[in-house]
Amino acid sequence: MPVGRTPRPHQTLRALQAPRRLSLTRPLASIALCLAAVAAMAQPVRSIPADAPQAKLVLAAPSAAAPASAKLDGKTVGVAPGLRVFGTDNQLLNTTTVAGEKLPVRYKLDLYGQLLTAWVLTEQEQKDLKAQKAKE
Repeated sequence: MPVGRTPRPHQTLRALQAPRRLSLTRPLASIALCLAAVAAMAQPVRSIPADAPQAKLVLAAPSAAAPASAKLDGKTVGVAPGLRVFGTDNQLLNTTTVAGEKLPVRYKLDLYGQLLTAWVLTEQEQKDLKAQKAKE
């Protein structure tokens, strides 16, 4: 700046700003996080309790006249108010959409003997359980 001249406001602002540099660390870090999240979603983790028995589940179709019920290997049991049925992809299933279907499951009952949680088994999980029973 020449002597005797007062700087204009936009000139001082530019002089104070640091030069901008192109940084690739942030975009690469965000891409790595996205890839890690996708990999985690691709591998669902199913934590089925070891003491959960196996059975064929048939949920009764809902009706206003009768309480909700289910059949586990032909034996009728009540349905707990917080029933959760997990599909093979570990997503919650709507119980009305699977009503009447015969599903291979592992299940847990609540303290009152009502069906509380059921996990629909994949083909591989069924084979693994059969092999495990054969070893016993």
